[in-house]
Amino acid sequence: MREVRHSRGARHGREPIGNSSLHPLLMRHAGAAAPHEGGPVLYIDTETTGLMGGTGTFAFLIGVGVHDEHGFEVRQLFLPGPEHERSQLRSFAALVEGASAVVTYNGATFDLPLLRNRFALHGLPDPLAQVPHLDLLHLARRFWRETLPDCSLTTVERRILGASRSLNDVPGFEVPARYFEFLRSWDASGLVGVIEHNETDIVALAALRSKFERLVEDPATALAHEAHAMGLWMERLGEVELALARYLEAASARMEAGWHASLLLKRLGRLEEAAKLWRTLGRQGMAAAWVELAKAQEHSWHDFRAALVSVAAAAECQDCEPDELEKRRERLLRRLANGELG
Repeated sequence: MREVRHSRGARHGREPIGNSSLHPLLMRHAGAAAPHEGGPVLYIDTETTGLMGGTGTFAFLIGVGVHDEHGFEVRQLFLPGPEHERSQLRSFAALVEGASAVVTYNGATFDLPLLRNRFALHGLPDPLAQVPHLDLLHLARRFWRETLPDCSLTTVERRILGASRSLNDVPGFEVPARYFEFLRSWDASGLVGVIEHNETDIVALAALRSKFERLVEDPATALAHEAHAMGLWMERLGEVELALARYLEAASARMEAGWHASLLLKRLGRLEEAAKLWRTLGRQGMAAAWVELAKAQEHSWHDFRAALVSVAAAAECQDCEPDELEKRRERLLRRLANGELG
């Protein structure tokens, strides 16, 4: 087993590697029933004999990162040959015993299912079966898919964390061939960059998790699209007041954030506040905002004349739906003609 230690306060690019406890919102996103407590949070990444998975693919290198009182340590379990896989898996199980959460990047699709399959093939219990799992790829896509060419870890690492890889780093598609060359020749020189690649991936996971937590704790550091994405994420987690604050922070730069804020206010029963946003959005050319205002004016405030004005304003917007607006206008006119209050 190879062990590499990074000191407390170490950074990866612009971001610190972080500390031992996951933020409660990240723990909830990971599926934990309670905030982080007890065992360590582990960062896991594998290097494998194939990129497509399947029963013939195994992990010849398993990296595990963990914070402790001295900093951040990466431990790597290397497989010198397939015949030693059972021993490698047992060592991995011992390393992760008692973990309170596991952090990966695309681990839900690749790393964890692959390890689960390998444990099953050897008749061994999966040591991570009940451990909450935080896959940072899902959050990265939420936050940056609009602004990055892709959300691969190396792209996020370079563009978001401000970190660059060393010249020894090996692209992922080269990794299997280098391991098979090692098995053929027993020359390990081609694996030096693979081992470094795995270590850097794990350090990047810790720094990226730190980046997410900084965005949560210090919203002033978030760009408009990040604040908007954070609002969507927080609303999904049930943190409606936090979500609303993030939407409103982004609303001046992103109409869609203002729209989401207005709909959340509507669900909370705060129609007067929502109406202010609908008027602002409507003046910016959003027909749907005028329609929402017309609905409130008709059904909640019974002000049919004001609702007709809003419908007419919606009809002036380029994104309007004329047929639907005409139906709404005709209904309002009938209600007025029938002498309903309004």
